[in-house]
Amino acid sequence: MSIKLIALDMDGTLLDNDHATVPPRNVAALRAASERGVKIAIASGRAWCLVEDVAREMGFVDYAVLANGAAIRDVRTGECLYREGMGEEQVRAIVRLLRARDIPFEVYQNGRSYMDGSCGVEKAKAAAVVSPAFAKVLFEHMTYTDDMERTLAGDMAEKFNVFHVEPEEREELLAAIAATGPVACASSTASNLEITSPKADKGAALAVLCGRLGITPEEVMAFGDAENDLGMLSWAGCSFAMANGSKGAKAAAKRITGPNHEAGVAAGVERFALGEA
Repeated sequence: MSIKLIALDMDGTLLDNDHATVPPRNVAALRAASERGVKIAIASGRAWCLVEDVAREMGFVDYAVLANGAAIRDVRTGECLYREGMGEEQVRAIVRLLRARDIPFEVYQNGRSYMDGSCGVEKAKAAAVVSPAFAKVLFEHMTYTDDMERTLAGDMAEKFNVFHVEPEEREELLAAIAATGPVACASSTASNLEITSPKADKGAALAVLCGRLGITPEEVMAFGDAENDLGMLSWAGCSFAMANGSKGAKAAAKRITGPNHEAGVAAGVERFALGEA
């Protein structure tokens, strides 16, 4: 069966090790697929404000699955096709919990990233385990607030990203977060913590998007490397874990491709979507 949609995680997958640029071979392979009518979807843990530059630079991205599946955006029209978030009361409880522990965090709402300025921007920068190139993107696109509860009032939030959690503190923090209500917790790096509604999942969001487009799981190719990609890798009929990916990602995927910094995405696309030897 032919591939009709390709879904791509960003960090550790589509992007090079700088977390900011797409290897030219990946761009060429995906552009060739797009020109054949294949829909291209970024499927990231990031908010839209941290995805937009890459999507626009590539020029052929059709959809963005955002915040670990909490939202879907039509890149060409700007329309929000789907949202699944945490309610106001739970969001307030998590904000207070993290602030009381003096833990740097950001919150995603309606495509924007809000940084809790009360914890100190420099502390947040030190806690964010990212490359200098992505750190520049991250902190330039953030909206800073000293009153997070007021800023977020009146709407759900798609995701909390806690930049860094010490290993010995993780279990207690997870228990405290779970006490605020139903949540899903995942990671995309070795030490961060991503908090969403339990209904937010890249695989579930892809199912919604493909249902709208009349595309079956067998017609979807997906690439990922981390814990927050498991649902997507399990759901897609043709899925690839990166060679640099986690054990869980490799177990969930149907195939393994090369590492992100060696254009592993292109290797899979060229062979299974473009039919090249």
